[in-house]
Amino acid sequence: MDVLVWPPLALRLPQARLTAMDAGLAAVLGAAVGAVGTGGAGIVAALLARSQSRTQLQAEHVRLIREPRKGTYVAYAEAARQEHDRLVEILTRTTVVARQGRSEAHESFMAVAEQLYQDSDQQAGARKHLEAQVYIEGPSTVIGAVVRLASSQHDFKESAHACLEQLRRGTCPPELVDAMHAKRDVAYDRYLGYLYAASAVMQADGLNDVLRA
Repeated sequence: MDVLVWPPLALRLPQARLTAMDAGLAAVLGAAVGAVGTGGAGIVAALLARSQSRTQLQAEHVRLIREPRKGTYVAYAEAARQEHDRLVEILTRTTVVARQGRSEAHESFMAVAEQLYQDSDQQAGARKHLEAQVYIEGPSTVIGAVVRLASSQHDFKESAHACLEQLRRGTCPPELVDAMHAKRDVAYDRYLGYLYAASAVMQADGLNDVLRA
């Protein structure tokens, strides 16, 4: 009596071993065509087609996972870069005013900085939504990078807000200006860290390995 083994071997083997088995099977079957003659060539061809079909299905499965994830990563990267650029522009304007002293000549200059800060507030909800989408897509390496990036941008924005508040009253202390510059550098490093983490995940999703098999 046949004994039913569950799960089947194909379900218990890691994906990398399955791909290797498909490649090995194709090589063995290809070599066997000449040995079995015309009568067995049809069987060998059918088995080869089955192996190729499995590889195509594997590649399609990986694509179905990759494309939504890629779109999510890119959307958040664009939103985070826009926020960084806004904060850098606020930093540039507040630094000039803080070092030269606020005067009537700087009023329009400061008005732009105030508007940029309001724009940042208005876009906060959209950034949080994109951030949540990245959390859902994962994996943990990218989630961690997003947490660090969002935190550093929050710190950067808080320092910009503090300087704006000081300038409304008169001047922004040099140490606060220096703190803004330092937090800008940290935020940019964290932005690059997110890009590297997302890129590493996209390169390691297995699609290239499947297509080469």
